[in-house]
Amino acid sequence: MPNVSHDTLHGFLPGRPKALNRALDLLDLGIPPGVTTETLPTDASGAPKMFARQMDSVLRVLPPDGRDPFILLVEAQTGVETKKETSWPYYVAYLRDRYKLDVVLLVLCVDAATAAWAATPLRTGLGRPTQVTVPHVLGPANVPRVSRVEDALTDLDFAAFCLWIHSNDPDIEGILTVMGEALAQDTDREARDDLAGLIEDGLGSEHARKFWRNVMETLYTPRRGTIVGDARLAGREEGRQEGRVKEKVERLLHLMERRGLSLTEETRQRVTTCTDAPLLDLWFDRAIDAATVDEVFAAPSTTDRVPAPAQSSEHTASSTKS
Repeated sequence: MPNVSHDTLHGFLPGRPKALNRALDLLDLGIPPGVTTETLPTDASGAPKMFARQMDSVLRVLPPDGRDPFILLVEAQTGVETKKETSWPYYVAYLRDRYKLDVVLLVLCVDAATAAWAATPLRTGLGRPTQVTVPHVLGPANVPRVSRVEDALTDLDFAAFCLWIHSNDPDIEGILTVMGEALAQDTDREARDDLAGLIEDGLGSEHARKFWRNVMETLYTPRRGTIVGDARLAGREEGRQEGRVKEKVERLLHLMERRGLSLTEETRQRVTTCTDAPLLDLWFDRAIDAATVDEVFAAPSTTDRVPAPAQSSEHTASSTKS
């Protein structure tokens, strides 16, 4: 099931060719540095109005040495999903047929057990296999663990990617501390804050997210309790929350369009004016399987998992005082 950490994991590298190049180097594909990429549609539905087949991230990759481009399908896996054993071969065949290019399936895993499962060849046929799909896998065993500040500083984007892959490491607090110290040396405050926010989004555990927020405040966030510090903290959190809501709105509209659900002007207005992040998540989850728009927007029931909205720092502070 898609969630923020899942989407961050597979959606991070496509927008960062340098870090993507380093990830491809780990696969020993012989791709020289300097690739350029083009983002492609992720819908692989044969009949989108009947059912959806949604890939994670799809790129056309152009090597810098004049070799033919290839299609890179990036799938994020935070656990074993047996349904992928049939959907992955389908995705590869679909992309090969659509673009007439070689297809590389890259699966990103955050734990060793999932990585071992994902690396298993997928065969179909009687006797000699008719089709064999062998995913490339990046997981804790073959992605470097960034444990020194100087290593992180060589490429902060790639270091963030490595951090997510090792997010289940017993010493995740040490890894986060190293990453925080590296970010604190970055003089581009805007880029640093953006990456810090993405790192938090990509962490799957609440413990890791809380520790990361503490690291950020300790290293370079203005102290609470001062007018300037509190104003800056509140403003940054408000801006980050607005950005997350906007992203959720765009993802929901994109999914509904791909599913063939009727998007009237009224429907678009309802989605784009919604500022309730948990409600947008609920609508997104429903839109994956819903047959009609009414099913997406039905009133939440007791079986729906709708997380409570996060409390603001001001509310938390006042509650503590009382």
